[in-house]
Amino acid sequence: MTVTQLLSGFAMPHALAGTVALGTFWTAGLARKGSPLHKRAGKIYLLAMLGIIVTAVPLALSAALKGQWVGAAFLGYLVVLVGHSCRLAWTAIKWKRDFAKFAGTGHRVSVAVLAASGIAVSVLGMAYGAWLLIIFGLIGPLGALGSLKLMRNGPQSPKWWLKEHYGAMIGNGVATHIAFLQIGLMRLIPELGNTMVQHLAWFGPLALALVAGVWLDRRYMRPRPAPVSQQ
Repeated sequence: MTVTQLLSGFAMPHALAGTVALGTFWTAGLARKGSPLHKRAGKIYLLAMLGIIVTAVPLALSAALKGQWVGAAFLGYLVVLVGHSCRLAWTAIKWKRDFAKFAGTGHRVSVAVLAASGIAVSVLGMAYGAWLLIIFGLIGPLGALGSLKLMRNGPQSPKWWLKEHYGAMIGNGVATHIAFLQIGLMRLIPELGNTMVQHLAWFGPLALALVAGVWLDRRYMRPRPAPVSQQ
């Protein structure tokens, strides 16, 4: 067995972890926020995402050994992107009452790696004329700019941790659904592999994530009106 074949063997556990992630994402998303089911499903989801990250690394190395440098670079970038989002979702809950710890050295390093890898992928996309790489690469530096603004100005709402948490989970959801639609479903039903469907598989989850982010912001971050005083 060659090294490439050995590394490619991680595809099956990667797919299994992705299946668990897809199921628990919707379980946590549809459950009442803060309920035991929401918390339990969220923890399982993050563990499944950790499994995805661990198994994606050898798959990226396998692609590189096959000479598929663009695919390997993009998969490596997704590892960074998902790893950052998983860490963010977890630390926002863990340190919701201590912003200084949340925005500590670990967070700053993660943000810097995210920005650098995203810029590198966008440059790679420009070199190959690949718009998908350019657009998704920009997610890294744009997300980093948002984090730098939060660290510089400090939290503007006592619910800052909630916004960071659901923002990170939405980002993870985008990655989970793109992987399912673009890789899993396309292999199960090859007839779907035309250009229009592929673009929908990439940009559909991203568009829905933007809508979900706006809806959640309005629901949880909008200031409540002051109570009317009784005369």
